[in-house]
Amino acid sequence: MSKISAKNAVILVGGYNLSTYFTNYEVTESHNPIDVTGFTDGCNNAIPGIYSGSITGNAIWDNTAGKSYPVLKELVGSTTGGSITILLEGTTAGQKTVSLPYTEGGITISGSPTTHISLGSINFSAYGAYEGVENGILLHHGAVTDSTTDAGVLFPQTDGAVTSKCAGTIHIWAACATDTYVVKIQDSADDASYNDLVTFTLDGSAVGSERVAVASGSVDKYVRVVAARTGAAGDSFGFSVHFWREQTVTT
Repeated sequence: MSKISAKNAVILVGGYNLSTYFTNYEVTESHNPIDVTGFTDGCNNAIPGIYSGSITGNAIWDNTAGKSYPVLKELVGSTTGGSITILLEGTTAGQKTVSLPYTEGGITISGSPTTHISLGSINFSAYGAYEGVENGILLHHGAVTDSTTDAGVLFPQTDGAVTSKCAGTIHIWAACATDTYVVKIQDSADDASYNDLVTFTLDGSAVGSERVAVASGSVDKYVRVVAARTGAAGDSFGFSVHFWREQTVTT
């Protein structure tokens, strides 16, 4: 059995690359029952099967704009902050990723004369309304200065088109000064002819993240990212795209 180091992980929160501020991470997936027990009930009653997922990590303080403390403080309690996405094995297209639309629990600032200032254990949670932790693949991570079409990536453990739900998550971590972009995820049965699958509304003009879901439909086995530029400034546009597709696992 091979062992894979976690040192190449990239942690993106709401469009910000906070990898250097997290000292560890933990991803939890579960189905928690909702307790519906009344005051006079003689036993516990529950509604089974309610999904919950969370990603937790310990973070280090940095009060500079766009760094760990200002970003994470702003997102405390927010349900519209975006997603947290972890590139588990690095930045090569096709590598495993996990992503979660979140509510951030809170921050606990601590320190001592002999250690760094800590933001404590940061918890990102999602309940019920979403798919929870989305186990997917990386389609893009890097900066471009013009329209680009990435190479197709074969989604793992697939033989062909499957009718299923899917979602794409984009993190824009380097915004353009004047140019804008339309970023899409496309799919293909043969890695030759591609069709639009997911279209993001974020256009590269600001740092941020967005998750776009497709409720159901035929999702082909090859997927890729295309980014079409409007403007001629040649601004650097840095972004990452995670793709998740619902799959049936057989054993």
